[in-house]
Order: sequence, then structure tokens, then C-alpha cells
Amino acid sequence: MGLLYHFINGTPSIVHPRTVGPLYPYLIEEPLQCRGEAPFLVLLIPSMPQDVLVRDALRKTWANESLIPGISIKRIFLLGRSFVNDTEISVEQESSTFHDIVQQDFLDTYRNLTVKTLMGIEWVSRLCPRASYVMKVDADMFFNPWFLVRRILQPEKPLKLEFFTGLAVRAVPFRNKDSKWYIPYEMYPKSYYPTYCSGTGYVFSGDLSPRIYKEAMGLTLLPFEDVFVGICLERMGVQISEPGGNWFVGERAEYNRCQFTKLVTDHHYSPDELLKLWPDFLKALGDCAE
Repeated sequence: MGLLYHFINGTPSIVHPRTVGPLYPYLIEEPLQCRGEAPFLVLLIPSMPQDVLVRDALRKTWANESLIPGISIKRIFLLGRSFVNDTEISVEQESSTFHDIVQQDFLDTYRNLTVKTLMGIEWVSRLCPRASYVMKVDADMFFNPWFLVRRILQPEKPLKLEFFTGLAVRAVPFRNKDSKWYIPYEMYPKSYYPTYCSGTGYVFSGDLSPRIYKEAMGLTLLPFEDVFVGICLERMGVQISEPGGNWFVGERAEYNRCQFTKLVTDHHYSPDELLKLWPDFLKALGDCAE
């Protein structure tokens, strides 16, 4: 089994994993969230403990579980620990109200986003194993669940297995120590990353959850979760399915009501912007139908 790196103030410290189980103890687990009918789609949304207003905005917009009639959607916000006592109390209260927060006992930092994402994948593979599909989507995104479900996943058709899609990226490791994306040779010696999907939003079939997590536990965790998941997929022999259109937008595009009905994600939308445009977007779903 490989070494795991936990990041403290940007510096990696080695963690030796014991078994293929949770990397850290759960503070909030929600073990009953997937009881009963298996969800068609689970949304895994990384969130910081203090971002209460962001989570509230998402619950009122694209993370509303009842948006698509007849389609079971489960929303899970993924949190680390803040170590600010008042924030932790607030998170516990929010959790008791909405039951959509999963949290482990690790420091919630940018460099621990891989740990946070793996927490969500582990949670799905253990507590929601019959989920048809899983979408990992960042909290600062515009997300169109109708297009994803109706155009790509197509619930009326047989379940896609070993399916993984999103905005395909081909990149090289940054070796400049001043870069936000710096990666030392000892952590990743190769000259190129495998093709991976941008962490802003990607979707995969539920059958991949336990396989990705098991593969991850044998590797050195990199701080860039999208790259790391891409490495896992390459080692598993899973080919990324590249979208047939410009459905996953990596940079921000200004809101265009009809254009946005024909994509899955667009980057850099604040909670206030989402709340403001959402009523118009709901109307556009009917107005702009082909």
C-alpha cells in the first residue's frame, strides 16, 4: 500500500493507512441517507464548514433534490473540520436540520481536497452502493441537472458501466515551487499527467466508486483531486468518455438562458448570482426547448 500525504499549512506529512476504510474518523456520517430506493444520481459537493450561505443557495437552486420528477437525487456536502468551535457547532446544527452533510476529522484546506473527494467516494461505495451515477461538482458552479440526466445519463436506457465523463484535460506537472499547482518530482516523477476530467464537475457510474477508492488506497495521494482520480482511472484501465459537445465549461461564460439549457456545468457562479438567475433559468427550460 502506498503512502498518503496529509497537508498541514501546505506541507505534506506522511500518513500510513491501515486498511481500505475511511481515511479519517467521520464526525458526521449520515449512514441512513441512502436507505430505501437507490438514487439515480448522488451529488457530491465539496464545501467549507463556514460556507453556510453557499449551501443554502445550492439547496434552493441546482442541488434541490426534487428538481426532476421521477428521478431520485441525493445531495451530499463534503466537509473537513474547521477547528473553530463556533463554526463546528453551526455545522452540527445545520446537519441536524438538513441531513445532507458528511464530515471527517481532517483540516479543511485546499491541499486536502483529494482527501475530501475520496471521503465522498468512500461514503458512496459503502453507504450508497446501488446509486446509478455520481456527480462530483464544485460549489462555485452553475449546474444543469436536467441536461445531465436527460441528454447524457438517459435513465430510460440501460445503466452505463465503467462510465466517466467531464471536461477532459491534458496537462503537465508544474515544477515551479511558487505555483499553486506545484508538484515535486518525488510525488509524481512522470512528465505528463494522464488525461483527466476537470474537478469543477465530472460524473461517473456508481460501479466505479469502490474501484476508484480501492485503487486510491494503494497510491500516494496527490493534492490535486482531479489529476489524482485521473491517475486512478488510468491504472484501472478505464477510458474517459469525452463529451460530444461543449457540455462542461471550464471558464466562466456569461449567463445566456437558452445556451445554459444545453450544458452541464459552467464555472465561477456565486450564490447571489445563482439565486438571481435561477427563476429565469427554470422558465428557459420550457422557453428554449427544441
